[in-house]
Order: sequence, then C-alpha cells, then structure tokens
Amino acid sequence: MDRKILEGLIAKKGVQKLAHELGVSKRRVREVRQRAEVAGYSSGLVCVPEFPLALFPDLPDRRQSRSSDPDMALNNQKTWIEESLRSGWKPISVFEELKIPGISRSSFYRFLDRHKLDELADQVQKESFIPPIIHKPGEALQLDWGKIRDITDPKTGKTRTLWGFVGVLGFSRYMMVKLVWSNSVEITLDCIAKMFAELGGVPTKITSDNPKCFSLEADFYEPLLNPAFIRFANHYRFTIECLPPRDPKKKGKVERLMPFARRLFEVYPSNWDSMEHAQEFLEGKLKIANQRIHGTTRLKPIIVFLEKEAQTLRSLPPLEYELEEVSYPKVRRDGFIRFGSKFYAIGEGHTGKTATVLATRKIVTIYLNGKLQETYTRITDPYETHSIKEHLQKPWQKVETNNAFYLQKARRIGPNVEELILKILQRGNGFVDTRVIWGVLSLDKKFINSKIDECAKDALDIGTLSYRHIKALLNLMHGAKIESDQTRESPKAIEVSLEPQSTQTSKFIRSVSVYSQHIKTVH
Repeated sequence: MDRKILEGLIAKKGVQKLAHELGVSKRRVREVRQRAEVAGYSSGLVCVPEFPLALFPDLPDRRQSRSSDPDMALNNQKTWIEESLRSGWKPISVFEELKIPGISRSSFYRFLDRHKLDELADQVQKESFIPPIIHKPGEALQLDWGKIRDITDPKTGKTRTLWGFVGVLGFSRYMMVKLVWSNSVEITLDCIAKMFAELGGVPTKITSDNPKCFSLEADFYEPLLNPAFIRFANHYRFTIECLPPRDPKKKGKVERLMPFARRLFEVYPSNWDSMEHAQEFLEGKLKIANQRIHGTTRLKPIIVFLEKEAQTLRSLPPLEYELEEVSYPKVRRDGFIRFGSKFYAIGEGHTGKTATVLATRKIVTIYLNGKLQETYTRITDPYETHSIKEHLQKPWQKVETNNAFYLQKARRIGPNVEELILKILQRGNGFVDTRVIWGVLSLDKKFINSKIDECAKDALDIGTLSYRHIKALLNLMHGAKIESDQTRESPKAIEVSLEPQSTQTSKFIRSVSVYSQHIKTVH
C-alpha cells in the first residue's frame, strides 16, 4: 500500500484523491509523503527500489520502549523460567510455581511469546521423545478403554455411553475391540477371556493402565494389584504389567487405535438395535482393518499374526475360568463387611478400610490391602445373616458355649431339634429367640421325642424356625402325644398295685382294702 501511495504522489495526485482511490486515511497518505521526502524519493534524488525491496526502514516497535508491571516482575525471574523449561517443566507448571502476585496466565504466556521462551519449551518436549517399543512375537497384548459414542435406548429413551475395550498385539498389531457398558471386573475379565479365545492362545504379558479392575492403587514402582485380576492371570498364566501413572506413551500402540475404533463405528445406524448386533457390525469392520497395510510396519496385521505370532502364544487352559462376583465394601465398626445382604467377620482394627470381596457360588474370599484375610462358606440360608469364625468371636458371640444348656437339652430330643435351636440362636434376636426355644423344648412334655425331631426336620427343610409351625405339625400327626402311646392301667392292675405293703395300723389310718373295695364299687 505504501508503494501505491508513493506512485500516486510522484504522479502529482493530491492527498484527498489518493485517500479516496486507495481507500486509506488522509493521515496515512501524509505520513508516506513525509517519509518519502526524508528518503529523497519526492525530489528525485533517490530512485525508488523495485519490489519486493522495502521502501522505508521498519519503524521502531514503540511497545518495546514501554514495560508493564507484570513484564518487569517476570523479567526478574527470566533466568529461573528458562532453567525450569530446560529441565522439562511444562509452561503451566512454571506459571503455577511462580507465586508472584498480580501475574495472570495470559500475561505469563505473552511474556513467553515475546522472549521466544515458548520455542524453548517445544524444543525440550521434542528432545524427550520416547523411542518406539519393540515387542517379540507373542510377548504383549496392550489394552485400553475409550468412549465410542452415546447411545439412546429406543425402549426407555435413556442415553448411555458405549465404551470400546480395545486390545492390540504388540508384534503383529492385530486389533480386537469389544463393546461394553462399563469396565467392571466381571465384564473386563470376560472380554479378555473372549480375546484369548479369538487369538487361540495367551500372550506372555498384558499391558494396561491402572483402572480399579486391574490395580487397586497405582504406584510408580509397584502397584497394588486387584486380587481378582491376579487370580485370573494365574489361571491363564500371563504376567501383569500395569504402567506407571500418567504415562500412556508406553502403550502407544493401543492409545493410537482409540480414534480409529471410533471411526470404524461411526457409520453404525443411529437407531440402536442391541449390543450383539453392534458387536457383529464392528467385527466385520475389524476384519477389513486387520487386512489393510499397517502405517508403521507396512505389513498386513492378519498375515503377520497367522504366519509369525499365532504359534508363539501359550495354549489356553483346559478348564474355563469361573468368573467371580467382586465387591469393595467398607469394614464396619463391629468388624463385619456386608456382601450380598449378608455379613462376614474380618476382625477389629480395620474400621473404615475398603476390603475386596471375591465370591463364587460357594466361597466368599475377603482381601484387605491385597492380602488374604478370611475365607467363608457363602451364606445361602435366608434365616442366617452373620458368619464369624471362632478365633474372631467375642465371649458374648460364642453361641454354642453360652447356650450349652439349651443345646444339650435339644440334643436329648433329637439331632434335628439341636440344629433348629442352633439356627434360632444364630439369629441373634435375644429374648425373642429365647422364648421360641423354650416353647420348642417344652414340647417333650406332651409329645414323643422322635415325633418332635421329625417335625423339626420338616421345619428345617422348608426354612421356617417357628414354634407354632412345629406344634401344628405335631397336633396333626396321629400318635404323637405321649398319652396315646401308652395303655392306661386297668383297675385290676391298680388293685394289684394297691395291695397293702405293710401291716402297720392306726386309728387315723384306714386299711388299703377299704380303698380297693371303693374302686371295685365305682367300676
């Protein structure tokens, strides 16, 4: 624009006309005329340089002559800022550690730009580049989770997040994706088992971040692994490698596949059908993806896997892994943890701590800080709520010791009655249970012991611990009462038994024969 203005001035055009033709201000035209006179262009003493040479020297930056208070304060810390950036600190970390009042984040970043310190930070980051990690065939399976998309259920109208559980073999780059709703322990381990089945074998190690299903506590040196994942790894015989916190570059082979997995699924219809339908659609896409040439290896992953890596995998175990229920309850003040609406004792001194519970259909295993604490038989009786081992019991919790009298008396009636009384005592309802026990034990006054024991067995079979239920069964049974099981003594027998035992007489004592005669008269 300055060159056009100068050409107009040399052509003797006025200031107003040039401003109108070129669409600039009159002030700018006058400034160019003044600078042209100083440079000697107007008098013709100096030739106008050809384009692209500059007509005038650059004007001094008047901003450099001015300095704000934040700039002066940062200038005093410039040496420390450079040293921090060279040591690998990120600019935001340097800003947070400045602790200079009155310095805003925008002022700090403008200071870095003005003094070219942002280029220093970029250079340091490039120098900290991690070289690629080379894996041997069958050495590693890298795992990661990532959001695929939000799904709206057409039946309920609710929106849920669909996640992708991605696995890639480190050597062949063979890729697998399992669609899941969450990364719970049960779902995650099931997905890994399906990946092993698809591969037809097990790699040497699994590399992942530190989600709770893998690691209860992340650590730079040695993470606290989830007992459920340890048992799963022992079953399939692979090594667990949970990476240090905030270091995803060490599993970059799977990190870079998350956007790719989302791209594969982006053409799936917006109308949600089912998880099975979506997984089948994604499997078709993955077959095509694994047959394409990989951008890094320049080889087809499926070919490399079948030719070089499949035979190096360890064989699958002969038995299928039984998935366990996993829970993380807190230890109560009474030393119990709650699992499945039942209570299991773990002992004192752990109040408020988070335990890890693994449960099969028969066994409940309790871990604390990764260490095994107790193992219990799973409570299945609806009337039994608590389970505690003898070495953890307090004196008042020892049911059999404190209630030996009731159990001993019940044992005389029958083993089923003893078991019934023990179950009633284990309910822990205090005097309410004691009254029921008294009622059951008092039945031997009217009923035969064998019949009582038989009815107690029926009550145990149907899962009821009621005194009234047992009494009703006894009343319905023929021949259960003691009176119906004994023959009444005949008058003759009574007469025999009433024979005089001695010949002692007195004026106040009647002879036994008098009573015998009276009985004969009545009958």
